[in-house]
Amino acid sequence: MKDYLVLIRGGDARMADLTEAETAAHMERWNVFMGGLAQSGNLAGGLPLGQDGRILTTAGSSEGVVNSENGQAIGGYLMIKAENYDQAVELSKACPVFEHNGNLEIRECIPM
Repeated sequence: MKDYLVLIRGGDARMADLTEAETAAHMERWNVFMGGLAQSGNLAGGLPLGQDGRILTTAGSSEGVVNSENGQAIGGYLMIKAENYDQAVELSKACPVFEHNGNLEIRECIPM
């Protein structure tokens, strides 16, 4: 099995418009998704990230500010185990971020 990093982008702006009941239902779908990955042995970790961040440039500047309002900020990440990219993609297709126009970037972690 190989390790894959799944970067979760977007969806935050739409979440702000949900009712309390809709938010609870959406979070339950996350619990089911993550629970399924854990139960199958494909979940190696993952956490949500804060809404604000900084981008460091080669000059050491941290002037760039990342925020979730532009829809491109990374809202969280998963570490999954899969045999190959195809399986990593299949495992990720059920991610609830797609309900709110978010997207995923899947990258293989290369051992050093």
